Amino acid sequence: MVLKFRNIDYSNWSKTWSRSVQPRKQRKFIINAPLHIRRKLISSMLSKYIKNLVGINSLPVRVGDYVRILRGKYRNVEGFVIFVDTKRYRIFVDNAKEKNKKGKEVYYPIHPSKLLILKLNLQDKYRLEIIKRKMISKNIPEDRINELINNYSVSKEDVEKAIENNKKLK
Repeated sequence: MVLKFRNIDYSNWSKTWSRSVQPRKQRKFIINAPLHIRRKLISSMLSKYIKNLVGINSLPVRVGDYVRILRGKYRNVEGFVIFVDTKRYRIFVDNAKEKNKKGKEVYYPIHPSKLLILKLNLQDKYRLEIIKRKMISKNIPEDRINELINNYSVSKEDVEKAIENNKKLK
């Protein structure tokens, strides 16, 4: 089920609401946020091995990441992220499918807070720069980046398959 909001006004948005304690302003911040801000809000926890290695708790989810679903109908199902829907705050995983009324298989939308990132798509150099910058701010040596790339990154072939599925989805 997708929540539908009647009074969405993207021009009526302020960054200062993110510091508010009031739930109504928190909801307003998320609902009215522009897409470039929403993209950063769609983040999930990292596995404990990556968290201990890099010192980061969560990262924004990207197409090609290998994730595990923690809650709901598809609990403990693992798969690759195929599509990130910034408009509805949902993520589609390749192994989480169901049949619609017409009998066609469709991907089940999952909220990012219900996911655990097991392997990262590190094909993008900017994502590596983000991780390095966060590591430097926490005084963690940059030598661990090579271990992250060797042990916890998704292969190029798997990323290409996820991108192909993404094109089919659109």
